[in-house]
Amino acid sequence: MGLIKLEKGQVLHKAGTDTVETIEVVVKGSLKISNQFTSIVLTVGGFVGIVETPGSTYKYNIEALEESSVYSYPFESEDDIPNVVRSNPKIAPILAAQSVEAAVKCCDVYEKEFEDATSEYDQIMTDYTDYPNLCIKVGEVPKNFPEIKEIIAPEKSDSINEWAFSFVRSLKQNEASLKKAFYPLSLDIATGVVMCTYNIYTNISKESQLLAEYRNTMKKKAAAFATTMKAIRAKLNDMENNNGLGEGSVTVVNALSTILQYSGVAPEIAMKFEEQISSFKALNNRYDSADEARALRRSLATTFYEVYTPAFLKSINDNNIPMELKMFFMFGFVDEELAGEQYTSALYNMAKSYVPDPEGKVVTCYEWLIKIYNLEVEPSRNEFDQDWPTYLREQKVSGQLNQVQVDLMTDDPTSRLNFEIHNLFALGNRMTFGRISSFVPVFDAQNVLRPLDMAYQTVSKVYEYYTKIREVDYGVFCRTALFSNPEIGITSLHYSEDITPYMILMPNVGSRASLWQEIEGKNRRTPARMLVSIFNTENTEECMIKLFGEFRWEMCKTEQGIHWNDVTDPSLTSMYCDYLQFYKKNSALSSDNKEKLRTDLKKYSNNYKNVFIADYLAYVKFEAAGSPRLNKVVREILFTFCPFAKELREKVADNPQYTELINHYNSRTGNLTKPVVNMINKLRKEDIPVPEPLMIQYEHLKK
Repeated sequence: MGLIKLEKGQVLHKAGTDTVETIEVVVKGSLKISNQFTSIVLTVGGFVGIVETPGSTYKYNIEALEESSVYSYPFESEDDIPNVVRSNPKIAPILAAQSVEAAVKCCDVYEKEFEDATSEYDQIMTDYTDYPNLCIKVGEVPKNFPEIKEIIAPEKSDSINEWAFSFVRSLKQNEASLKKAFYPLSLDIATGVVMCTYNIYTNISKESQLLAEYRNTMKKKAAAFATTMKAIRAKLNDMENNNGLGEGSVTVVNALSTILQYSGVAPEIAMKFEEQISSFKALNNRYDSADEARALRRSLATTFYEVYTPAFLKSINDNNIPMELKMFFMFGFVDEELAGEQYTSALYNMAKSYVPDPEGKVVTCYEWLIKIYNLEVEPSRNEFDQDWPTYLREQKVSGQLNQVQVDLMTDDPTSRLNFEIHNLFALGNRMTFGRISSFVPVFDAQNVLRPLDMAYQTVSKVYEYYTKIREVDYGVFCRTALFSNPEIGITSLHYSEDITPYMILMPNVGSRASLWQEIEGKNRRTPARMLVSIFNTENTEECMIKLFGEFRWEMCKTEQGIHWNDVTDPSLTSMYCDYLQFYKKNSALSSDNKEKLRTDLKKYSNNYKNVFIADYLAYVKFEAAGSPRLNKVVREILFTFCPFAKELREKVADNPQYTELINHYNSRTGNLTKPVVNMINKLRKEDIPVPEPLMIQYEHLKK
C-alpha cells in the first residue's frame, strides 16, 4: 500500500490474472481501463479498480498511458471507498468531480457498446436474410445455420435507468460550479457524490460485462456463417470483376442440342423444334399480333411439351441430370442466345443453388409432376372442371375408352402425367404468363421486365407471403372439420384446421397468380393448388393477396354448396352477393359509395368475385395498415368472415371504425371458446388425454 510509480505502457493490473486486493487513486498522469471491446481513460483524482470485485480476478486491464503515479489503498468491500475520501479531505472535491467524470465515461462507453452490439446483430440478421439470394447469384446451395435463429437481439436491462444517465451528465455539465460551491461544502457531500456515482457506474459496468459476454456468444454462434458469407462475397466480387463469370464458372453452349439429345425425341420432332426456335429468334418482333407470328408461337408451344414429356420421363431415374435440363424443367430455358449471356448465367446459378421445400408445399412444376407420376397426389382438374376419375368416366361414356382401359389408366403413372401436362401445365403456364395471345413456354430475355433476382419466387419468399397473410387474415387457409368421440363425451365438435396450400412455380416469366383448384376432389381437408410464375414481373405482394382473396371466395362457395349466394344462410359469398345485388337500396351507403360501387361493377363486368378480390386487397393491404379504403358495409362483411389476427385487432381496437366490430367478434368468440374450455377441463379432470382436434380448435379461437 502507498505510492506506486508507473512507466509508460506498464500494466498495473492484468485482467484474468491479478487478484483484486486494492483500489488506487491517480495522483499523476493517466491510466487506461480496458477490455476486449472498449476502454476509458482516468486522470488525476480518478479511482482505479473501483468497479472490480474484491477477492476475484480483475475483469479489466489497467495500463499507464504515460509516466504516472497512483496511491494504493486496501480494498475488501465497498465500505472502504468512503474511507479513502475521508482520508483525503483536501482533494475530496477533486475525487467527487473525477468520480462524476468516470460515471459519464461509463455511460458513454456502455451506450456505444450497446449500439455496436445492436449493429453486429443487425448485420448478422441482414446477411442471413440476404444469404439465400447471394447463393442463387453465385450458384451455391444454401447451407442450414440453425444457430443463427437462436441469436436474439440485445436488450437493455431494467436495472439501467435513463435518469442515471441524465443525472451524471448534468453533474458533468455543471462541474465548474459544483467544484467551486458544492463539493467543498462538506466532506460528507463529496463522499456522498462519490458513492452515488460509484453505484451508478458499478451497475453500468456489470451490464457492460454482460453485454461483452453476449457479443462473444453471438460471434461464436455466427462464426461458421460469417466464414461462409465471406467466401460467398469473395466469389461474388470475383464474378463482378469478371463480368459475371468467375473462376470455375460453366458456360452453357448448344443447350437446345443437349436438351433434344437427352429427351430422345424422334428426329423429326427435334428438327421441327430447332427450326421453330431458330425462326422465333429471327423474328424482329417475336410478339407481333400478325398471323404468322401467332401461328409460330402456337406451334412452338405444342412442340415444347412434346419435348418436355420424354425428357421428364428420362430424368425421373437419373441422379445426374445435366444443368441445361434442370434449367429447362425449372425455367423453360432452351437456348442461350434467346436467354442472353447474362440471364443464362443467372439461370444456371439459380438452378444449381435450388433447394426443394422440405415441407413439399412450394414446388416447381417439375417437382409437382413428379408427385403426380409417383401417385403422391391426384391429377388436377382439367379446363372442364373434371378431375381424373371423372374424366375417365366421361371418356368411357363417350366411347373413347372401355372399362379395361379405364382400369389400366386409373393408376398408370404415364397416363396421369400426360393428363397433368395437358391440363395444369399447359393451361396454367399460359394463364400465369398473363398475355395469353403472346404466350411462349420458352425463356426469352425480351419478357424480363423486372430484375431477375427480384422477380424470382423462392421457397422462402412464398412462405413469407403465407406468413404476412396469416398476420392479417389468420383464418385464410382454415377449413371446418367434424370430430366425434362419444366414448369421451364428444358427440360433435366442429374445428378449424389450417391447411397450407400447394404453390406451384410455373416455368415462365409472367405477371399473374392463379387458383387452379381450392380442394382435391371432394375432400375439403386437402390443400389448395395455386399457380404463380417462377419469375413474377408484377407487384408480387398484390398478386398473392388477390390469389388468397380468390381462394377465400372459392372455398366459401365449395363449403356452402348450392347455398353459396343464399342470404338466409349467412356466409362470406352470400352476404357479399346480397350487398352488391341490392346496393342501391342500402341506406347504410352514401350516394358517393353507391356511385363508386356502380363504377366498380362496370369496371369488373359485373363479376362479383372480381369486385370482392379488389375489396379484399384493400382490406389486407390498406385497412390493416390503418388506411381506410372500404365503406362501412364491406368492412363489416370482411371483418365478420375474415377477422384480423389478434395482434392486429389489438392495434386497431381504438379505431372507431373497428371498435364495435371487434367487440362483436370478442363476444362471439367468447361464446365459442367457453364450451371448448369446459370440455378440455372436464377431460383433464378425468385424466383423459385431450384429443388433438379439441386443442386445435382451442388454439384457433385464441388467435
